[in-house]
Amino acid sequence: MAFASPNLTYCLVAGLIGFGWGLSEIVGAFKNETGHALRTGGAWLLVLLNFIAASLIFLLVASLIPDANNWFTAIMVGLAWPTVIRNTTFKLAQPLQPEPIRDNATVRFEQAYEKVQTLARQLINNALTRQRMSLVTGATQHDLKTLEQFARLAQIASPLQEEVGLPGDSFIDRILKRQDEDAIKKAYLAAFILEHFGRHTLDDFLRQQRPKKTA
Repeated sequence: MAFASPNLTYCLVAGLIGFGWGLSEIVGAFKNETGHALRTGGAWLLVLLNFIAASLIFLLVASLIPDANNWFTAIMVGLAWPTVIRNTTFKLAQPLQPEPIRDNATVRFEQAYEKVQTLARQLINNALTRQRMSLVTGATQHDLKTLEQFARLAQIASPLQEEVGLPGDSFIDRILKRQDEDAIKKAYLAAFILEHFGRHTLDDFLRQQRPKKTA
C-alpha cells in the first residue's frame, strides 16, 4: 500500500480544533476560574492531549487515504474527535474465550481518555484549591455581618440575577442558618463570592477591610 505525505498545515488545523475541544472542557468545568486553570499543568495536559490526538488521527487518515489530505477532512477530523473518534472501539483480537475475557482484548479510546481527563481535572482542582484557600482563610478573619453584607451587595450589583442562574437571597440565608461556628459560615460566604463573582471581588473585600483591621 502506498502512503501519501500528509499536509502539515491541515494536520495543524485538525489539532487546533481538538485544542478548542479541550479548552471548552476546561471552561465548562471551571467557568470563571478558567484563566487561573489554564496556568496549571493539568489544563495543558488536557488541551495538548486533544491537540495531539486530533493531529495524529488526521495524519493516519491522510496517510492511508490520499484523497483525504485536504481542508475538509482536517476540519471533520477535528470536529469528530470528541464525538465519534473518542468513542471508537478497536478489537485487538477475537479470542475463543468467554465474553469477559474477550472484552480485555478491546481498546476503548473513551476509557483511556477519561482516565487522563480525570487526572487533569484533579491536578487543576488541587492547584486552584491551594490558591483559593488563602482568600477564604483571609475572609474568615473578618466580621461575619460585614462579610454577609458584602455578599448581598455583590448579589444586588451583579448583572446576572436569579432568573439566569444566580442564587437568590435564600441561599445566603441558608448559610447563616447552618448549625456551624461562625468561621465555617464565613468560609461558605467567601466560597459563594468566589464561585459567582470571582477572585477579584473577594480580594476587593479583603483590601477594604485591611485599614479597618489595622485601626
